[in-house]
Amino acid sequence: MNRGTSGDGSIAGKSAQDDGPDPRLRRNLALLCGLRAMQMALFPMAILSVFLVRQVEFGVTQIMLLQGVFGVGMVVFEFPSGYLADRIGYRRCLIIAFVLWTIAWPIYGYATSWAQVAAAELLLGVGMAMISGCDTALLYETLLADGREHEFARWSGRQTFYGQLAEGSAALVAGLLFAIAVHLPFLAQAGASALGLVFAVALVEPHREQPGFGDSFGQIRSMLRHVARENPELRAVFLAVVVLGLASFVPVWTVQLYAVDAGMPETWLGPMWAIANFCVAIAALLSHRLFGSRSAALITALCTGLVVAGYLGLGLSHTLWGVGFYYCLTAMRGLQHPVLSHREQRLVPSRDRAGFISLRSMVFRLAFLAVGPAVGWAVDSHGQRPVMLLLAIGFGLAGVLATWALARVPTQPA
Repeated sequence: MNRGTSGDGSIAGKSAQDDGPDPRLRRNLALLCGLRAMQMALFPMAILSVFLVRQVEFGVTQIMLLQGVFGVGMVVFEFPSGYLADRIGYRRCLIIAFVLWTIAWPIYGYATSWAQVAAAELLLGVGMAMISGCDTALLYETLLADGREHEFARWSGRQTFYGQLAEGSAALVAGLLFAIAVHLPFLAQAGASALGLVFAVALVEPHREQPGFGDSFGQIRSMLRHVARENPELRAVFLAVVVLGLASFVPVWTVQLYAVDAGMPETWLGPMWAIANFCVAIAALLSHRLFGSRSAALITALCTGLVVAGYLGLGLSHTLWGVGFYYCLTAMRGLQHPVLSHREQRLVPSRDRAGFISLRSMVFRLAFLAVGPAVGWAVDSHGQRPVMLLLAIGFGLAGVLATWALARVPTQPA
């Protein structure tokens, strides 16, 4: 059995075997919250659709295709990066991710063509793939080594809280930065990524079993077989997380244009985005209190109800107040993630933890590659409101399927 190493090359888990948990591991909890905040500050997000439409002359279809480019970068590297992280360490992969983001955001801010934007999106996609599964896996392994595994949903909620608090706060100033100079939000995010890199360097790798690279294809086949055949509950949890994740992710790329079309002044876009992120943050903090003892099937059913209500409201409303229904989707996102993520972490083996989470993220990205451009084309062709009504039906049926899949499988012990 291999040992994880700390940043200075020492065996961070040695004291976990000999003298109890390494006290340095406890600083990981605060560092991971800070790292998530720097990752999610995302100054450009509040103005990104407007930036792409005005500065690079994109339509909604091109915006969705661009996210397809981002998705391709993630799909190509998603599962390999998780597989790599389990073997070289979560900390190293996080460092690589923040280096790529620090480079990519300035490229984005000064882009004037499809090629430049696509290059930046590819770098961001690879960076996101490198972090995918690593921060949550490191959080879980840190708590496990400290004998506090039961606190994962709480700390996952705190991670989400600080991430969304940072994104919401960034959105409040993004419009002002954008008004001063269109590239300033992107430079601000590059600075946040550089600070995230400092946090990543300060992390300590916990002791765990780190598999080697021998018979890699055999190990990958074993992981795929585990999800496809051997663990129906994990497969059902994956389905629920993907469906609910898509439901909250698709409108991210249309709600700004929806709001402007409904009559919202552009100066309100930042506050609107901030409120959405604060809604996710508060819901994530409450998640383990409201849903901690509930079954995954019940959680998925309740969140599906919020999804249907949100999309129906967006589709049926013809006034500015219709934007308020978007917050049903953001609340759903915050409520479901900590508790379903905890169940997911309990169902995957430690040695391949990041690999399994990256596998699920890869499925999510592939699903968005199919859904996203189709939604963009439909919005350009028929307008947002009819599409929102169709999405209410589609995600409602998918949520019912995910709930049924979870309800029919026996709950496995942690």
